[in-house]
Amino acid sequence: MNKQQGSYMKAPGFGEVLAVSDGVLWTRFKIPSKLDHINIYLIRDVDGWFVIDTGPASDENRELWRNLLANLPETSTITGILVTHSHPDHIGLAGWLQDYCQAPLYISAQEMAQAKLENQYRSAKDYSGLPAFYSQLAASAEDMQSLESVWEYVDKMFGPLPTDVTIVQSGDTLEIGGEDWQLWSSSGHSIEHLCLQKASGEILIAGDQIIAHITPYVGINYLSQEADPLAGWLAGLTDMLAWINPKAQILPAHNKPFYHGENRVREVLQHHQTSLEKLRGSLEQWRTVNELASVLGWAKKQGFARCMALEETFAHITYLVNTGEVICKADEPSGVLHYQLA
Repeated sequence: MNKQQGSYMKAPGFGEVLAVSDGVLWTRFKIPSKLDHINIYLIRDVDGWFVIDTGPASDENRELWRNLLANLPETSTITGILVTHSHPDHIGLAGWLQDYCQAPLYISAQEMAQAKLENQYRSAKDYSGLPAFYSQLAASAEDMQSLESVWEYVDKMFGPLPTDVTIVQSGDTLEIGGEDWQLWSSSGHSIEHLCLQKASGEILIAGDQIIAHITPYVGINYLSQEADPLAGWLAGLTDMLAWINPKAQILPAHNKPFYHGENRVREVLQHHQTSLEKLRGSLEQWRTVNELASVLGWAKKQGFARCMALEETFAHITYLVNTGEVICKADEPSGVLHYQLA
């Protein structure tokens, strides 16, 4: 097993492992979408391996896990599992993997609460509120027709939730392999997303918080618990600039590891400021979320991507309403929301 570093490195195949640092392995599992992979990391522990995230639920991914665990170097024992957040590509196989490995599982309180909330809706198959939510965003008839199938598609990526969890939070420290790893969390992309950084500063496992070439989703959806996720996201990224060790290798949940995470954080902050400026420049007259999604370049998105585009646009315009720069009115009796500069 070779150790590779730098942006030139070749990513591992699905279920294969690559050493990216001393005592840290990188593998990939499958996502049934255009973004076809999630990166999973395993940290060498005193008597086994500590796992970060689990991949979405599927028979194929369960088999990948079985094969990987049977062929890990030195030992196949899993000493712990950390779920960074409750999105299906991260928590989907958490319950199954915990049972399979009989390992403790760590997650933040609000992410576990969000996972349970969404699980209630999946169990009941209750999509009755979807039309009302998206109609206020002026979703088109075509968008509305695809809504239930979109949510059913996402639901399939969730397996059983873990039943025995250890709650952790920002500021906590996990000892893994005789070394301290410090936890940090933020809202915005999800409600209490965890990252962990080695106390020596050489490795930061970032989940979806920092990713090269991708700006993480920040939206308000049907089951959001955050009223203003963009405000939380911007505040969290600003706080993260003081937490990132400048020498850290960033291990993200998608795409390749990279360095200088603080530069990427600044790029993402600027991206959102640019989006907000585009919205400000288009609000001399009343606009709907659907119209504003086109302003942000998302006119041609379809299916699941279209729902996410509407949700992200909704989060951005809600931020501007909360700062007092924009006013909102709801049409009667349709309930469609319209926005204009204050």
